[in-house]
Amino acid sequence: MRKETKLSRKQRIDFVHLLGDLLANGFSLQQALGFFLSANLFSQTVVSIVQQNLYQGNSLARSFAQLNYAPDQVLQIELAESHGDLAQTFVGIAQQMKLVQKQRENFLKAVSYPLLLLLFLIMILLGMRFFLLPQLLASGMIQAEDFSVQLITHVPIVGLVLLLVLLLILLGWREWGKRNNYLHRFRYLARMPLVGKLFSNYYSAYFALEWGKLFQQGLELHQIIECLLVVDGQSLMQEMAAELKIRLAQGNPLAEELKQYPFLTKEFSRIVFQGEARGNLGKELLTYSQLVWRRFFNQLEFLCSWLQPLVF
Repeated sequence: MRKETKLSRKQRIDFVHLLGDLLANGFSLQQALGFFLSANLFSQTVVSIVQQNLYQGNSLARSFAQLNYAPDQVLQIELAESHGDLAQTFVGIAQQMKLVQKQRENFLKAVSYPLLLLLFLIMILLGMRFFLLPQLLASGMIQAEDFSVQLITHVPIVGLVLLLVLLLILLGWREWGKRNNYLHRFRYLARMPLVGKLFSNYYSAYFALEWGKLFQQGLELHQIIECLLVVDGQSLMQEMAAELKIRLAQGNPLAEELKQYPFLTKEFSRIVFQGEARGNLGKELLTYSQLVWRRFFNQLEFLCSWLQPLVF
């Protein structure tokens, strides 16, 4: 029988949330893992991964990486082992995962209906082109020169051309992206009409969430930048941290430097300035993240609401 070594998304949320609750209520880490086994809440193989790493002196973050938690979540646990409260960090990760899950469900709900309408429209046009139209032309009820007949006749060709154009655009973007770093690419995207605003809201919410969590753990700005720089792989946040490290070393304030990034909203730098002045930057960034996430999904729903009548 194959052992279960992976957790579903819901199980990952429950695992980290319950672990945080037990630690907050006085359980030690080993006692909490023993409780999971006694109550048969999770697979014995999954719990054993964490226990074996602890027995071998490995970090707790390594265990969560093996359980397929996201790199940013593993980073939070690694930081919490050195600087912060593990229980609070676990509960915070669970809350963030629930928020992301809810946002994913809202997004799918917003785009699924227009996409189904569009697919239904394409199927109808193709059915008319290959089945209904030949019969009508043969009966003489319509003429081949009519505009509607020409439109339906050329639907497959038009659709194929649009797909080829889209494919060429994606390939061109991919090749252009290989020659440019993340900062250059996203600066360009943020200036594009319509989608630029979506990008700025998305990344403002994402940055506010990630930075807010780190500030909440009591880290200072230079510590956060150093932590981001040692994360494996390249990302927009990592490149931005490297650039900020150079500029901040020159004595420039963080709020002023953030204005130079068009993929962040204009009020992002104001939130940082106010948070630094009040000494409550982490909390204000997390609150701002929730507001911008809500605005981002409202914009998506608004665009989808225009797509539905267009398809009709």
